[in-house]
Amino acid sequence: MAAVAEDRENTEDDSVEDLMRAYVDGSAPAFDALYRRVSPRLFGYLLRLTRNRERAEDLLQITFTKIHRARASYLLGAPLLPWVLAIARRSFYDERRAAKSRSEDLSPDGELPEPKLEEHGLPTDIQVALEKALDSMPESYREAIQLTKLTGLSISEAAEVLGTTPTAVKLRVHRGYNVLRKSLHGFKRGDS
Repeated sequence: MAAVAEDRENTEDDSVEDLMRAYVDGSAPAFDALYRRVSPRLFGYLLRLTRNRERAEDLLQITFTKIHRARASYLLGAPLLPWVLAIARRSFYDERRAAKSRSEDLSPDGELPEPKLEEHGLPTDIQVALEKALDSMPESYREAIQLTKLTGLSISEAAEVLGTTPTAVKLRVHRGYNVLRKSLHGFKRGDS
């Protein structure tokens, strides 16, 4: 028990890349420390992708399951976060594709549910307005902004996650900002 506690203390000062190296070598305490360090950022990223807490929690677990299975393919010493976010992103798209192939659920009375009506105009809350603007922009722009500005990845790391070039990421962020600027142009805070 003392050896496990000692291992756990030692893992707190390690980089996530060092923790992954130890995990690949079979250290359970390294995985625990890795999970504690990476899961908050990963969950935030998944929450922004899904806009649904339960789906993000499920995808967090699915992502760590895939990390466990793919740990031998991790290139030791390479930045860990882009590798993890790429796995999470693929998991999100896999789930989305599977959901599209499922048939519609019927309501309890056997009818197809009515689609929700879309709201028009800008909301008065800046966060709601920003989320609505992000949701309405092209997915490639939204992902580039989320990875670089909200998750905090560098342009190169975001390019690795998205499977594109750093120049393409810069262009997507720039174009995404232009879309946001136009979408939020008429925004006014409500009187509070």
